[in-house]
Amino acid sequence: MVGFLKKKKKDGDASEKAPAGADKKGKKSGKKGADTSQADGSDTSEKSRKKGGGLKKIIFIVLILAVVGGAGFFVYTMYFAGPAPGTREYKPAALEHVNLPPEMLKFSFDMFPDLYDALVVYNAEVILFDNEIARINAIATQYPEQKKIADSQIKIWEKGKSTLLKEFKKFEKPIKETYVLYRVNQAQGQAQVDAKSAELSDAAQAALKTAQEMTQELKDRAPKVPEGMIKGTVYKIKKIFS
Repeated sequence: MVGFLKKKKKDGDASEKAPAGADKKGKKSGKKGADTSQADGSDTSEKSRKKGGGLKKIIFIVLILAVVGGAGFFVYTMYFAGPAPGTREYKPAALEHVNLPPEMLKFSFDMFPDLYDALVVYNAEVILFDNEIARINAIATQYPEQKKIADSQIKIWEKGKSTLLKEFKKFEKPIKETYVLYRVNQAQGQAQVDAKSAELSDAAQAALKTAQEMTQELKDRAPKVPEGMIKGTVYKIKKIFS
């Protein structure tokens, strides 16, 4: 009887100790599972941070490229790109043989475009006359004994130049009057522009035609500049050092 009670007590103690061991083992398993879960969460968080950092870098680079590209386009548009097709862009030119102030030249460009173009050509024609007269004078100086030959040619060129100057002198007055009228009363000024534009343009072309018939031989005699940017640049450099 005593032995049976001891055995029963021993079995009871074993059954009481088993759950405790199971709990301990369960705790160990739970701790290991928690550690694994925590490690997985840490790795995921680290990957997310790296992924987010890489995305920010890409966005930053794209923004920088967009800013640089926009700035480059602005500079190109402002300083390098030509005017849109079909539009005229005013570039002040040194027209030393046109006795008009800059604001009236700009007004002529805007309101009398054909006449302004004729003024530019006229100025170039006068320069051709001056250069030819200077060339013949140089020959006369070199060969004074044949000066009469040179003088006879100089008179022809001087007469042609004088005629051209007188014809284009006539255009200065109507341009000045129309400019002032436009500044005082824009409507009346515009009406005068419309009324005189064709007349002034036709008169300028007629005056140029006579002068260009004389200077055509000078243009034919002049060396031709090669076409193309590279060939043209090389030609100009050679002319400088020749």
